[in-house]
Amino acid sequence: MLLNLVHININVTDIERSLEFYQRVGFKVMHVFGNRPTDDVSEGMSYAGRQMRGAVLSLSDDPRAATKLELIQWIDPPVEPQSPGSDTRAGVSRIAIRTKHLLAYYRALKAKGVEFLHEPQEIDIVGAKRFVMFRDPDGTLLELIEF
Repeated sequence: MLLNLVHININVTDIERSLEFYQRVGFKVMHVFGNRPTDDVSEGMSYAGRQMRGAVLSLSDDPRAATKLELIQWIDPPVEPQSPGSDTRAGVSRIAIRTKHLLAYYRALKAKGVEFLHEPQEIDIVGAKRFVMFRDPDGTLLELIEF
């Protein structure tokens, strides 16, 4: 029996830059693993001979019920950046995050320097009211949606 998603993993090219971005959007850091910025790379975690740095972020303080992201920066071998226009590739295409008061949240994030792909759009699909999309520093497509 499946219960819920534990986390979604996103490979990133610069863990510090991605942590700053996702915290600006509203995620909280729950756990950091692998090398810290001041650690020697050789002290990082290893998975099948590969070194990484990472963090688990959450939208809530409840570790069992919260929406969580796991950001990983592979050190050896390094993460390969996304290619432009890769939205039609197999795998995760975008991550949609439910929010309340989307217009106010959109304005607040825009004031914090988040760049959106378009203005909030009004929709009427399965109770959805409006949505807006933007990308993280590595090009992962994120969607805010209000029901």
